[in-house]
Amino acid sequence: MAESARELLQRLLARGDGVAVDGGRLTLAPASGHPVPAEWLSEHERPLITEAARLAGVEPLEYVSYSVGNYGPSKRGGVSLQFRSLADGSERYSVFNVETRRNRTTKHGKKGSPLPAGQFRITTRFKFYGFWLSTGLPVPRRLSAFHDYMGKLAGLVFTGTAADGERLSDVRPLSLCNADLLELMGVNLPDNSRTSAGQLPDNSRTKLPDKEIQQTQQPRGIQPIQTTGEKKHGNTVIRERGYKGTPIPPQEQTNEEWLACYERAG
Repeated sequence: MAESARELLQRLLARGDGVAVDGGRLTLAPASGHPVPAEWLSEHERPLITEAARLAGVEPLEYVSYSVGNYGPSKRGGVSLQFRSLADGSERYSVFNVETRRNRTTKHGKKGSPLPAGQFRITTRFKFYGFWLSTGLPVPRRLSAFHDYMGKLAGLVFTGTAADGERLSDVRPLSLCNADLLELMGVNLPDNSRTSAGQLPDNSRTKLPDKEIQQTQQPRGIQPIQTTGEKKHGNTVIRERGYKGTPIPPQEQTNEEWLACYERAG
């Protein structure tokens, strides 16, 4: 029988691995200090994030697409981001005010004429700009070029408050820290295995989708949504656990053999 995401998450935490969701990406710091196989991470990232979010009482959302239009009686320009729940497949959306018309005359069109389909422009004062900064994704050199960058949102998992049916407010990248996951899963590690976040080895943390070893970053606390019921949440101080030595898997090992190696090491 295949191992469920809940069982896998519990096993990784019990091993002393630092598991977290940081800025919408899975963060895994193996107890061995060595990176996890990229293929294994690609396969298990979304199921592990979905299970972690379920335990925390927040809704995990994946970005699907966007559309640009003029909304309401005043026909204000807006960009609508479409999301899908990783928990049950239901649809959500969030709308940000943007400009959909040219602000000056160029060879491409007169001032006030509509921008090409799918294009929009903003300034740093727009809420969409703050949302984009929260993702940690690269900012376009021209703030009228976001249409070329929107696909990058697909690599992150988001959450938000769906207080009005399908419409989201306060949409943001999902973040759950390791200490909270340990508490939610009921995993207790020995006191002498705990260490501060500053003592984590810089080369031990692997993030997706970049599949690169990143320097240690402190994951943010749980960000709750009101529609999923009350769970334990809030900004919790990270209590990173210590790491016991685990053999690095040989190159020829399969993903399952790599996990089995973890079990034998215990």
